Amino acid sequence: MPPEISYDIRYPEGSHDRIAIRMDDNGSIDVDADYQPPEWARLSFHQCAHCTLDPATHEYCPIARNIAFLFPESFSSTSWQEVTLTVTSDTRRYSAETTLQRTLGSLFGLICSLSDCPHTRALRPMGIFHLPLSNDRETLVRAASFFLLKRYLEHLRNPAISVDLGEMETTYKNLKILNRGLAQRFRGDGSSDAAANAFVLLDILARDVDFELEEQLDALYRIFATDPAMLEEQVDG
Repeated sequence: MPPEISYDIRYPEGSHDRIAIRMDDNGSIDVDADYQPPEWARLSFHQCAHCTLDPATHEYCPIARNIAFLFPESFSSTSWQEVTLTVTSDTRRYSAETTLQRTLGSLFGLICSLSDCPHTRALRPMGIFHLPLSNDRETLVRAASFFLLKRYLEHLRNPAISVDLGEMETTYKNLKILNRGLAQRFRGDGSSDAAANAFVLLDILARDVDFELEEQLDALYRIFATDPAMLEEQVDG
């Protein structure tokens, strides 16, 4: 069977939603071949300002199409409603008491990373190795690690490629624009505030990762450093 990650969202009154994400052999979301997306998933509906796709050749936004497939109905709950979240993958299970907004932010981040959007393709490995509800520092460490590994693997094939975080910085700058565009798409559809605000949360997280990169790298050095002399040198400096 293809890999699957499921989100089980339980509400205080006893109801629950279950969203199961199946991946194909390429790590993309497996969508039924005969699925017909709604009008709000069309690429031309609140298309992101920096979108490189052409509505003439791409009828639907890759991310919006996947969200519509996985969420056939709009959420009626408010963003800050408390929920019990259980995330299950092929290898483990996570459980947390959190809000619907944080839950959807985590889930939509996963969907974005597994969608065939030019601005999120670089995040696919992070989606395949998904960590639900990751905070800003966890996201920073994961993103930096994955991007550096990607560059290193490319460097092994082509030594002219430098191993640095330049691609990560560019990706997260584009993510800020994408998250705002998707929030506008949901507001334009008239959905509840939960879905739109989840993308606002993702925008804040992308902004934090981009803003904190240089600042946090110095702080993270103390975690990774193995030479006490170099640690003392950093403190003295």
